[in-house]
Amino acid sequence: MAKVDQPAPKKDEPESLADHSATIKSQILEKIGRPPRLHRVEVCRHHNGNYRVNIWEELEPIGEFSLSKRIHIGASYYLKVADSGEILHSNPPLKKRKNSK
Repeated sequence: MAKVDQPAPKKDEPESLADHSATIKSQILEKIGRPPRLHRVEVCRHHNGNYRVNIWEELEPIGEFSLSKRIHIGASYYLKVADSGEILHSNPPLKKRKNSK
């Protein structure tokens, strides 16, 4: 009788590899404020508890109307995050931005 290869049972994901995107987004917006033309907050996990966060914003329309939205990165942060999802360090530092709610 031939052996059937069965996948190894999956181990629970370690706490250090957990995805804390939602927690990080809320902390970022709380600390810097919500930009008036916020398009999205993009959180990318890197290695060893490091994350890159980009704040995408819509630009003011040019002229009387605009056929497409112009979007750019208004701010970008490189973060060190604890296993619990708490932001430990940010480069550049997180501080309230002008015109934020």
